[in-house]
Amino acid sequence: MRLLFLFFFASIGIPAPFCDGGKGKISRGRRVHSISPPWHVGLYKVAKRHKQICGGSIVTTNAVLTAAHCFSQGRDMPSPTDYAVAAGKLYRGWNNCRDTTAQKSQVKEIKVPPHYQGIVANFQDDIAVVFLVKPFNFSSTVAPAGLSFDPDFDKEQLKEGEWGKVVGWGLTDENSPPSEMLQEASLPFIPIERCIDESPVSFRSSITGDKICAGYTNGTAVCRGDSGGGLVFFSAVKDHEDYHRITILRGIVSTSPTSNNECNIYTWATFTHLLKHEHFLKSVLPDLVEESIMPKILIKYGVDDSIQGEHYEKSLQAENCNCVCPTPNC
Repeated sequence: MRLLFLFFFASIGIPAPFCDGGKGKISRGRRVHSISPPWHVGLYKVAKRHKQICGGSIVTTNAVLTAAHCFSQGRDMPSPTDYAVAAGKLYRGWNNCRDTTAQKSQVKEIKVPPHYQGIVANFQDDIAVVFLVKPFNFSSTVAPAGLSFDPDFDKEQLKEGEWGKVVGWGLTDENSPPSEMLQEASLPFIPIERCIDESPVSFRSSITGDKICAGYTNGTAVCRGDSGGGLVFFSAVKDHEDYHRITILRGIVSTSPTSNNECNIYTWATFTHLLKHEHFLKSVLPDLVEESIMPKILIKYGVDDSIQGEHYEKSLQAENCNCVCPTPNC
């Protein structure tokens, strides 16, 4: 599945953020089910007739996480009134009548880390908290992704052999327009040392200390289109005698190498690591309490047949197992 998300502004070898819905693609994958991932939102530019420019993830009733570069390649931020957010959508268009569960809001405020400088600093601190004018009403189709700042749990999910999931409205073919329907892809986690060693030399400085890597080197990659979307991992928690799957947001789609002004689909992408921004997130989201960090309303969006694609998940084999252990089928 090839997920092309990138807005290009640079020449050979220069890293670029995944922005603006230009050429983009999810190949070797498939459309999302009839119920969209409830944490995912679209970010829209109001002045461009509500053009969808980025993705994002719900974390509270009135806040969404996305990439800072969705708003600015540098330090200065635009007016929040230029943007709007929509959740509960399968279709890209702002007013698609088939999105009967969509919830929409204008943007009230945009917060980015104080040291974010965009391209000057290789897109370090590429994270933004978007506050909404109209809070979401949580339901089965609009709900937050879980957050966890437990470093041990973070290491458990972010290790070689684990798989995350991204969704977006990328292209389904190089010569096609952006996908009208939401697409999904499963990406393997790549250890940072391997990511640095095996990435193009010109891109290594962009693998900053607050990034994680995921993806493939075989032509399946994140690239142009919907930046700011979430990289989520799934785990199982036990509730009485039953296991329930929860969605944990670990990263935000950020940057990837370029080659001849085109996306390099034979290397990995970087995602802003939320654990590295715990202080920032808690400082601007004082209501980010335990209920929103690990929602009691468990999100049951299908890890069973949607997260792995061509791969399979290893079944829970022991009663005390507290995780879902996806394993490649190759």
